[in-house]
Amino acid sequence: MNPRASQYRKLLYAALILAIFVAMIPYSIYLDGVKAEYDLGEAQLGQVDAGDFMLNLALIGGFRGMAVNQLWMQARDHQIAQDYDQLDAKVDLITKLQPHYLTVWTYQGWNLAYNVSVEWDDVKDKYDWIKRGIKFLQKGVSKNRTTPDLMWDTAWTYYHKIGYADEAIFLRRLFHDDIDEDFRRYVDVRADNVLSPAYDDNFRLAFGWFVRSQHLVDSGLNQKTDLKAKIDFVDPPEQHKGKPGDLAFHSMPSHSLTKYAIYLEKESKLGIRPQFGEVARLAWQNALNEWQGPGFGRREFDAFNDPQGNKVYLDDYTLPPEEFAKLPETRRYWTDRWATQMNYPYWKQRAQAEMEDEGLKARELFYKGRKALKEGDFVASIEAYAAGLALWKELLDRFDSFREDTINQQDTGQIVNYYIRALKQDGREIPADTPFLELGQRYANERVRDPFDALEEIPDSLYQSIQERFRRGTSANASASAEDTLE
Repeated sequence: MNPRASQYRKLLYAALILAIFVAMIPYSIYLDGVKAEYDLGEAQLGQVDAGDFMLNLALIGGFRGMAVNQLWMQARDHQIAQDYDQLDAKVDLITKLQPHYLTVWTYQGWNLAYNVSVEWDDVKDKYDWIKRGIKFLQKGVSKNRTTPDLMWDTAWTYYHKIGYADEAIFLRRLFHDDIDEDFRRYVDVRADNVLSPAYDDNFRLAFGWFVRSQHLVDSGLNQKTDLKAKIDFVDPPEQHKGKPGDLAFHSMPSHSLTKYAIYLEKESKLGIRPQFGEVARLAWQNALNEWQGPGFGRREFDAFNDPQGNKVYLDDYTLPPEEFAKLPETRRYWTDRWATQMNYPYWKQRAQAEMEDEGLKARELFYKGRKALKEGDFVASIEAYAAGLALWKELLDRFDSFREDTINQQDTGQIVNYYIRALKQDGREIPADTPFLELGQRYANERVRDPFDALEEIPDSLYQSIQERFRRGTSANASASAEDTLE
């Protein structure tokens, strides 16, 4: 072989490679411009992790898909085998390979918080896995900051899994005592994205994350769903939360603050006594502001068949009848439909009523009545219930939507039945003029709906025993004792 010819060929190949790279420069500049115009770069979607990026480079193309499929199967096998450390490791690898595939974050966040957590007996272990699920979702948010779905999922897990689980009284106490302050903060988008204080209630955290998701929808940003007509995605992302007309999505900040106010006046955390008076009034005021403010009550919703394109405000439903009648017919129809669908009059009036002096005092008297009944002080219980029901009637006479709603009637009927129980224990007749006596009779055979109400009837000796076992770390036994008592 001629050495000179071989050298010429090498020079020719090098020149061709160089020419190809030079020819690609204008196209690369064009692509960079497109990515900048449509905000499609890796950094625009979320936080970039150098290690994740290099791993993707190493497994680019079809190999990455094969690796991910294998990891999904292994993760499932580890979960079935209850090898949770290996499950955690596999899930972490999946997210490194598919950081912008939202289903990974949604599914595994839910899986850790809802499925894996229930496999543990000790409530502190349950809490740890719920927390892992929430932190996993938060990590997904950091890598996909233009999607409201993961923010909403984070909020929902704070709201529902910690606040509504069978062990909620323990989980809420563990959250209250959690020394991880970052876990108890949120980015306050209504205050220039500063970090909130470290709150001690999960419903307050849920509120912040729901608002953040709502704010992202309002800003018009999303995970590129509006570019499908311009760009052909391999795996087009779909936004599920905050679509036009999604009233339930926009109601969740209001519901979170309402739940916070409700459970502030109950023994909803193990060993934490309820709060009444001005603290409760402020909580209800915040809930009312959220219900009737621009976040929900004064938010624009569509009147779909209105030829003038009028918008609907749910708060208009609570206008005086003569004022409501002045609205255009189509707007009245959709206002009525949306407000009724969301039970808006009840929630607004409940917040208004509960923050009144009579409402605050009545709730405190009902709590004292239950405690006295539990302790066998029937005279004190009767006096507290009688005074509380008198105030409650005076209050509800002014708030008809709150009074007539089934939720309130069940709650009021339960209160009346506690009063009747105290009367019978003391050998007294039921006064014929007892307020809401008909509601007590209607719901006489219903079980206690709210576990926090039932908790207030646990005898002090058992309650103290549960607290002591919880403090010693035997929370599984404490939880079982509480649940057995509530049965």
